[in-house]
Amino acid sequence: MTRLHRYRIGCLLLAPALWIAATPAARASDHLSTLAAIQHALEEGDSVSVAIDLSQCVPQGNAGPSQTRGGRRIESYRIVPDGTLSFSDSHFTVAGDGQPIVQFMRYQIRPDQTVDFTTTMFNLPGYDLRTAAVAYRCAIGQGTRFRKD
Repeated sequence: MTRLHRYRIGCLLLAPALWIAATPAARASDHLSTLAAIQHALEEGDSVSVAIDLSQCVPQGNAGPSQTRGGRRIESYRIVPDGTLSFSDSHFTVAGDGQPIVQFMRYQIRPDQTVDFTTTMFNLPGYDLRTAAVAYRCAIGQGTRFRKD
C-alpha cells in the first residue's frame, strides 16, 4: 500500500469519528438559556423551539399541579417595551368527554427569566368558555427549555 493510499484511508476512517465527537458540542451550543439569547436567535431569523414540563412549574391562581409536557416551534412573537417576549399557539382537539374544543396557549418570557404559561379552552362551534384559564409560572431552564433548531 502506498503512503498516499494509507493517508486517504486514514482520513476516511477519521472523518466520521470527528463528526460524531463534534455533534454533542454543536447541540449544546443550540441551547438558549436566557431571554437575551432567545430574542437574539429569533431576531436573526433562527428557528427556535420551546419544550415545557408543567411538573417543574408553579401553578398560579386556580391551577393545580400538572404532569403535562409539550413543545412547539415559535412561529411568530412580540416584544413589548418592558422587554417581555410573547408568543402563542392554538389547536383544535377533542376533550375527554368527546366534545370538540379549541385550546389557546400563551407564553410570556419576562426580563427576570421567568416564563408565564396560560391556557384557555373553548367549546366548539360557538367558542363558549369551557373552563377558566389556568396559568403556571416557570423559568428558563426550570420547566421550559429553548433551543435553536
